[in-house]
Amino acid sequence: MLLRFLILLGLAVAPASFAVEPTPGVLAVASYTGADRTERLIGAAKREGELMLYSSLTQDDQLKLVAAFRRRYGVSVKFWRGSQAHIVQRVLSETRGGRFEFDVLETNAPQIEALAREKLLQKMNSPYIEQELLAETVPAHGEWAADRLNLLVYAYNSNAVKLTDVPKSWQDLLDPKWKKRIGVESTNVEWFAALVKSFGEKAGLELFQRMADNGLAVRTGHTHSTGLVIAGEIPVMLGVYSHDVDRMKARSAPVDWFVLPPAVVLPSAVAVSRRAPHPSAAALFYDYMLTEGQRFYTDVHRVPANKNYDTPVRRLVRERQAVEVVNAQEAIDDYEKWYDLYKRIIVDRSQH
Repeated sequence: MLLRFLILLGLAVAPASFAVEPTPGVLAVASYTGADRTERLIGAAKREGELMLYSSLTQDDQLKLVAAFRRRYGVSVKFWRGSQAHIVQRVLSETRGGRFEFDVLETNAPQIEALAREKLLQKMNSPYIEQELLAETVPAHGEWAADRLNLLVYAYNSNAVKLTDVPKSWQDLLDPKWKKRIGVESTNVEWFAALVKSFGEKAGLELFQRMADNGLAVRTGHTHSTGLVIAGEIPVMLGVYSHDVDRMKARSAPVDWFVLPPAVVLPSAVAVSRRAPHPSAAALFYDYMLTEGQRFYTDVHRVPANKNYDTPVRRLVRERQAVEVVNAQEAIDDYEKWYDLYKRIIVDRSQH
């Protein structure tokens, strides 16, 4: 299943498992839980001087994040940015060549889980895991932790769609007035699977089939899709990220979002390499992303995973609204099935 998952992501991979052993330095920082943990990590991280981060955060957010971390601890962060699929590809390619260049990863949880299954990531005994908002995002093996929550929402152009016309239910989307006026993002396999399973597979597939019959515009890229709504090209776009909409709305763009139950949340995660060249800096950054780094996410309109922050996801949970959290393990195990269904029902029948 894992090999097929990677192939469907467009990755050329060897079938062999890697299963590297952690270095003594990584084991030492991963297991230490003393009261002086943070102080020890800061001192050792300053001596190491830097760390290497692979992340799918946007370039602007990366630059702000590493600057904030350096100001706080005096430790430089080098980073390489790529899509979640390209991060997996790079890590596997480097590992196959016997190179262990990254210290920390930060990207969507299913891709992080794929690398955890290859035994490349180290369980970190961080005291901050208990602050996770959604317990179901915490994997039993502990080799990654959710640091942000991608809330998948439905964006609409507020000039083209009256507030009174915003759909209130999934059935509303089948109204003839929405024919060829609704878009979806082409890679949202996990979103599609979460919804169909929540509706019941038969009913869920029938719903999406009827939506496709009504005419759906399929576009690639979540940020790009939000831009198309703002430009007026597509009045309503399903399955974009709330943070993309909120950023543009803050700049007075004619866009807003709504959710239809259940709201779907795709966690992103942070993880440390078993062979991290800068183990103390890596552990410090891992803890930072689960604590002070959470405020950084709110500053850039993203949704932190920490339960102590007031966020759209926390409000949904508090109000007991229906929320479906994408399970990273199941996303890998069942990816081929849902990829094929999404492609056949939605993508291949799209309006361009």
